[in-house]
Amino acid sequence: MVKKFEITTTGRKIVLAIFVALLVFPSIVLYFYTEFLWFESLNLSSVFMAMLYYKVILFVIFFAFAFAMLSLNHFALRRVSHELDEPLKLPFWVNILLALIVALLFSRVWLQYVYFTNSVDFNLKDPIFGLDVSFYVFKLPFIQTILFFFLTVLILAILISAAYYAFIFRDVKSFDELRDNFPQAGYAHASLILAGIFIFTAAYFYFARFDLLTSPHGAVMGAGYTDVQVRLPAMGLVALLSLLLAAVSIYLGHKRNIDAMPILLIVLAAVMLLSIVVAPAVVQKLKVEPNEIVVEEEYIRYGIDFTRFAYGLDVKKMYYSAENNLSVDTIERNRGTIDNIRIWDHRPLLSVYRQMQQIRTYYSINDVDVDRYYIDGRYTQLMITARELSTDLLSPRAQTWLNKHLIYTHGYGVVASPVNSVTKVGLPDLIIEDIPPKGKIAIERPEIYYGEITTNYVIVKTKQKEFDYPLGEGNVLTTYNGSGGVKLDSYFKKLIYAIKFADIKFLLSDYITTESRLMFHRDIIDRVSTLAPFLVYDRDPYITVIDGKQYWIIDSYTTLDKFPYSARYPTFNYVRNPVKVFVDTYNGIPKFYVIQEEPVIKVLMKAFPDLFTSADKMSEEERAHIRYPIDLFEVQAHIYATFHMDDAKTFYNREDVWEIPEEILEEDRIQMEPYYVILTLPGNDKPEFLLMLPFTPKGRDNIIAWLAARCDESYGELRLYEFPKGQLIYGPMQIEARIDQNADISKLFTLWGQVGSKVIRGNMLVIPIENSILYIEPIYLRAVNAQIPELRGVIVVYSDVLAMRPTLDEALIAVFGEEAPEIVEEESVQDLVKQLVELYSRAREEAGAGNWTGFGEYIERLGDTISRLNQTAGR
Repeated sequence: MVKKFEITTTGRKIVLAIFVALLVFPSIVLYFYTEFLWFESLNLSSVFMAMLYYKVILFVIFFAFAFAMLSLNHFALRRVSHELDEPLKLPFWVNILLALIVALLFSRVWLQYVYFTNSVDFNLKDPIFGLDVSFYVFKLPFIQTILFFFLTVLILAILISAAYYAFIFRDVKSFDELRDNFPQAGYAHASLILAGIFIFTAAYFYFARFDLLTSPHGAVMGAGYTDVQVRLPAMGLVALLSLLLAAVSIYLGHKRNIDAMPILLIVLAAVMLLSIVVAPAVVQKLKVEPNEIVVEEEYIRYGIDFTRFAYGLDVKKMYYSAENNLSVDTIERNRGTIDNIRIWDHRPLLSVYRQMQQIRTYYSINDVDVDRYYIDGRYTQLMITARELSTDLLSPRAQTWLNKHLIYTHGYGVVASPVNSVTKVGLPDLIIEDIPPKGKIAIERPEIYYGEITTNYVIVKTKQKEFDYPLGEGNVLTTYNGSGGVKLDSYFKKLIYAIKFADIKFLLSDYITTESRLMFHRDIIDRVSTLAPFLVYDRDPYITVIDGKQYWIIDSYTTLDKFPYSARYPTFNYVRNPVKVFVDTYNGIPKFYVIQEEPVIKVLMKAFPDLFTSADKMSEEERAHIRYPIDLFEVQAHIYATFHMDDAKTFYNREDVWEIPEEILEEDRIQMEPYYVILTLPGNDKPEFLLMLPFTPKGRDNIIAWLAARCDESYGELRLYEFPKGQLIYGPMQIEARIDQNADISKLFTLWGQVGSKVIRGNMLVIPIENSILYIEPIYLRAVNAQIPELRGVIVVYSDVLAMRPTLDEALIAVFGEEAPEIVEEESVQDLVKQLVELYSRAREEAGAGNWTGFGEYIERLGDTISRLNQTAGR
């Protein structure tokens, strides 16, 4: 008789575990190997191996400790089972599985391990414990992670043990019966587990004392009077008591006194409640609240000083006299500033660029950036954008694998215009335009293989020519000639990437050769985040042209969340901008330039030395295009609005809190954005590129100061210019109100709205010039059914004078010249004819490029201009 083959339950589990392992392990290996090849293509394989080392070593450490603890618990249960003569039904492989899961979860904190093992000093000690700040931000987080790791394993051991004992003694009817039948090994086991709980509690409260320095209980973030005088000693007491109770629990286990063990937990809970909850509440109510300013003054000063340090708010305060002394002469003397006043708001300009310069439907202009260049020998602020290619914009019939991955591989060129130049028809005066790009800045390598919207992979240097750019009715084709991408020089590489991207065409396509290169991680934020996931990246990378090549510049930040006595915003309480990342749009090669060696980046440079490059190796042209980032400046302005106060009592009472002013954009009231300007700072003799923002007192609209960040010489220096106390300096909303109250302007806006157009109010600019303030707001007009807004006027406000004219210079003449400050002049027949010619020319260009949407808008604007010409001629 043939015996029937059967698989036991344990056998099924083993087979299932092997099957899962065979699925998961190759996937992990495949992911890491394909990523390694990508890092290697950038000559940064050492960075990949360093990150892998930290992850693996931490996994091994956590697995070893978790497995050891669970194994000890397993052996203790086995000893109990032998004493009870009951088989232990818990298989040993469960301990391995649990240890693997715990190790995988906790190895994700590998960056904490990097900080812990590479820590450097801040050379700044906290005022309570006298420890260097590095302990709190680099060492304490990892120590606390280790504590929670041991707690997690301890809880698993308790759950396993409780389940075992519940199963063994499931028939026991009373506690007395349980006590009489409980084995000696069980008493020892239970007492050791209880001792482990007490030891963890002692360690937790010992290290939790340091968390008081980021406590939110006081008048500022950080330890206050009650924390230092009551909670701190109470937590130390709880830690000592827990250690004592750990020893007592072991003694009780030895004496088989199971009745007393719960009493130990009750004692600890009572002491914790009284010392850490009740006593601080009483002291806060009876001692602190009646005298809060006095008792908290010292700690408020700590909060002010440490917050300023944490956010880099080493601000130079200066006096700004706010005189009304501007004239035609001073305006001409400050031509470097006047000629760079940004009358093109980036929001309406984006629509203009898209309609004028996207050229084909598959091109996309994502956003508009601000930078500065020397144009015709003059320092000029430019609006600049990249023309990227998105295969998602191809027609549905063209959405083939060949088109998406081999032919349509890259965008082409940039578009740029000065911030204040306008054509006769109210459009930006482009100085780089069209395809191939032509203009006043030479571009030798216009292809954009890496950008903000390039998310799909492409394969270059294949037998199939790539689309380069459109030319007339046809297209110019090309073959990639750079070093970007992973070389597909073997069948094995094609196989692993076919698996990675789930695309068999890697193996089937005859176009792919051994010279072909696979480009992925082409989205620049994804690209740099993969290379350096330990940095935080700016929301707005910007394109620049350097020595004829195009580069993306990305600001990256180091952040911390446990900086002592520092206010939180909202998920971190320390920030720096130490790294500028340059990414070549053609080859995708990144350069991580370190421009500020603060402690966090020093740690990362120790851990990943091959990733970072000293700022000393940055070329003069590269340095000329770095700028102070808006994201960082907004954070600093928000913090400084409160923490500019030096006096602790003034700070406590919030007597001098500032706010970021509001303005009108289109029809909405929004918070003012920081804006770039070129101007001459008081005491300097030449214009420079700055980022600035005014402040208003809380609850009021007048300006009280303005903050500037320098971008050229003395890069990163922050200056605050404060206006005289008691003097009224109009704020943006007060100027907006004056514009609204002007009868002539209101009438004109109403008239424009009646002819099927929408008035768009641009961003309000507050421009400091020679200790005076000039207010400027551009006005755009857009046909209701069109997408191209045109600049129709510029409002200039100075002191009590307000004027609106078609151009900035005309408005300035109206304000400072002899001309009476009337509203926009009537358009002459000659001007309208010039506009007709230019609009007709633009319409023909759009039709030639196949952009029928843009053609239709220009035709509509031609009709509007003809109507205005008819009205003017009939007067």
